Amino acid sequence: PTKIIHAFNKNTTKHSSAKMKLVAPLGLWPFITGRLVIISWSAKLVSEKDDSATSPFAAASLSMHQLFANQSDSPNIMDVLARLPAAQVAMSIGENKRARKVAVCVSGHLRTFILPGVHSALAKHAVQVDGVSVDTYIVGHLGQYAATASAKTGMGFQDSHASALGNAQSPEIQSAINYAGLNTKKTHISMGDCPALQAAWQAGGVTGRSCRPNGNFMQMMWLDECVRMVRTSGVAYDLIVRTRPDMGVFQPVDYNALPLNQVSFMPKDGYPQFRADYFFAMPMSLVAAWWDSIANMYAGGEDSFPDLALFGDGAGMHETQFPAAIVRDASNVECFRLTDATLRLACQQTQNGHYFGGQVH
Repeated sequence: PTKIIHAFNKNTTKHSSAKMKLVAPLGLWPFITGRLVIISWSAKLVSEKDDSATSPFAAASLSMHQLFANQSDSPNIMDVLARLPAAQVAMSIGENKRARKVAVCVSGHLRTFILPGVHSALAKHAVQVDGVSVDTYIVGHLGQYAATASAKTGMGFQDSHASALGNAQSPEIQSAINYAGLNTKKTHISMGDCPALQAAWQAGGVTGRSCRPNGNFMQMMWLDECVRMVRTSGVAYDLIVRTRPDMGVFQPVDYNALPLNQVSFMPKDGYPQFRADYFFAMPMSLVAAWWDSIANMYAGGEDSFPDLALFGDGAGMHETQFPAAIVRDASNVECFRLTDATLRLACQQTQNGHYFGGQVH
């Protein structure tokens, strides 16, 4: 591109008495393979002295051989891009780039997912994201469940909504899983126990596994079921994002900032020992190598906490921050788990009982 611009400006000076310049490129999209550069571009000629000056395109046109005969003289492509307005560069390079396809796996006990503020915030900030195509897959469990001390702080909500949380056809559950903004592609709602898991395995053709009533094992096996749903969907996704039904997302998730060659995790309270198992992203290219090894590890007898076992020491992975926190009830959001002070402050603004309560985002 710099050769073309240089040749153009050189020839406009040589062949026209008017001083011309190349401005406002309308498109610049280089595809580089070896020494071949195919360039789509257009330009507007502006004469500072004579608007009627003859276009010097013919004089500026050079053969590919001439353009690249002496590549050592060619400035770096960034030199050219630096001369363009920022918006123009973004348009030129980004407009032809395929939007990423993301599958959001929502897996776990439904709990506060039935609150309009929770499932509509997920839709707004994690699904209806500009420049990305996102679908949702839901593997939800009925009933009331709390295995940890922090989870038990949400039992008041679960008890007061026991009727809704115990019936897959309740208006609250149906409204949540079918919320239009979620782009829900497939759901599997069950009691989340061993009989349900074994039935899911049988339906999916999963063999060689046996169920055991361990909470960590069950969590990973149901997440594996959600991953299986994505893998057999027939859609070529770039990323799978794992979240829980009771996660509150309070800012847009920047999927384009996530690498496609590394698992992305976020630290949590107790870091570096603990990393969040409730919200992370894995490229589809690593599902077979990384995720299958995790699922097989738990299927083979592992019972440890996933936030200790999933990411090891984080080596070779991408550490980032996700704007998401567990919602135990509308006014009990676990912002304290976020290690980033700015995100933690933003999360605390949602603890008013309304943002993740009755508010529809």
